[in-house]
Amino acid sequence: MTDIRKQVKHTLIEPVVIEGRTVSELVFRRIKGKDIRDMEREDSDLDKTAFMVCRLSGMPPELFDEMDAEDIEAVGKIIEGFMGRKSRRRA
Repeated sequence: MTDIRKQVKHTLIEPVVIEGRTVSELVFRRIKGKDIRDMEREDSDLDKTAFMVCRLSGMPPELFDEMDAEDIEAVGKIIEGFMGRKSRRRA
């Protein structure tokens, strides 16, 4: 059985400055039901991803807007893993 307290760290390829501090690593907690319920209120898949990235890392919404695309892809896979979804690679 998986420990739901497990956290996953991701070192950003491109650190970002948020609220005057440089963020170079994100630590994600696992997803809870309330997170999924709140995520469903978001309009687009991209908005849902942004919501979950910020919610699970405890960072403000501005973080996502400043993230490098490669970091967004990597943390998206982390979140998919928490939800038990396998990412689909496009050819």
